Amino acid sequence: MAGELLDIGSRPKLVASFDPPGADVRFRDWQAANAKVLAEVPAEAIRIEYGRTGEGLYVRVRIDESQLPEGLEPS
Repeated sequence: MAGELLDIGSRPKLVASFDPPGADVRFRDWQAANAKVLAEVPAEAIRIEYGRTGEGLYVRVRIDESQLPEGLEPS
């Protein structure tokens, strides 16, 4: 089967999600509140996704399952 046994790397887990309006501000506040915990996560294990809907910008934060830190505050 196509793709069978293909290494897709670590699976990213959604750890925070911010919907419009005001997603960018709430994301920055969450990031600041979790700065100490996030500093322990390797940069290549964090994915920050931005996108737009009809209502405005949304932000999603994902971290590879193998690198999930303890102590993240909820979004």
